[in-house]
Amino acid sequence: MFQEVKKMLVSVLIRNLNEAHALNICLKALQLQKVNFEYEIVVVDNESEDDSVAIAKSYGCRVITMARKEFTYGRAINFGIEQCKGEFVLLLSSHVFLLNDNFLQEAIMHFEDNNIAGLRFTSSGSHGSVGGSLLYGPRVINWESEEGDVYNIWMYGTVNNCAFIRKKVWEQFKYDEKVFYAEDKVWAYHVMKAGYSIKVNIPLFYLYHKQMTRKQVLVKRAQEEASFILTTGKPYRAYPDDVGHRLAHVYKQVRGFIYRTDAYFRTRRLVKKILKDELDNFNIE
Repeated sequence: MFQEVKKMLVSVLIRNLNEAHALNICLKALQLQKVNFEYEIVVVDNESEDDSVAIAKSYGCRVITMARKEFTYGRAINFGIEQCKGEFVLLLSSHVFLLNDNFLQEAIMHFEDNNIAGLRFTSSGSHGSVGGSLLYGPRVINWESEEGDVYNIWMYGTVNNCAFIRKKVWEQFKYDEKVFYAEDKVWAYHVMKAGYSIKVNIPLFYLYHKQMTRKQVLVKRAQEEASFILTTGKPYRAYPDDVGHRLAHVYKQVRGFIYRTDAYFRTRRLVKKILKDELDNFNIE
């Protein structure tokens, strides 16, 4: 008699390159998950030179190696998902830590509708996102029109440092391996245009723990805009080409700078006043 093979419900796919310390914390957070189902952890490692592989194996992860020269974000994710057995795949970067011990258990409940292709969670680094998630809860975004939805997809679509996707949808729409950035937004764009939905604003939280220089932040923004233009053929709203909109954008940035500078000097003067008042009233007996 053949034994029935139990179907794996969830796979966790982690991308890693020389992130041994962060990976250890990421895996510890996963180890603390409280679930009533079986899940696996697959690590795609880009030829790390630190202890990443040893750490991953110590947690019982399945490690697959991808050569650095072959790396793109889309290719690494496709390569990893091909090795995943789960019906749903949680995509993680090694420097992302889940903050809820019921994250996996609660997350898959949001796939109740078979039309939902992916889930977007809430980064703890944005107080606005956390507040909105707690106050208003999840919402489903659908494709209605190219003109009306394309910007929303780029703003609110899945983010692959922490995103759950339905593997059956990925089998139809694999990640673009040629795009240099925003492969997650490109995927959401094509998936939603085909009639699937993305669920966003889910009150399950994660910490994105990676320091970025100002230059890296600027490059990231530029790459996302360029990817948007190449995918959709439309100008990006945040950095438009027409002079009027550009001047309005610059004015907004300058106004913000003036406000922050004024706040800095006002705070500095208040600190000096408080210290003076306290020192005048401070006595040691």
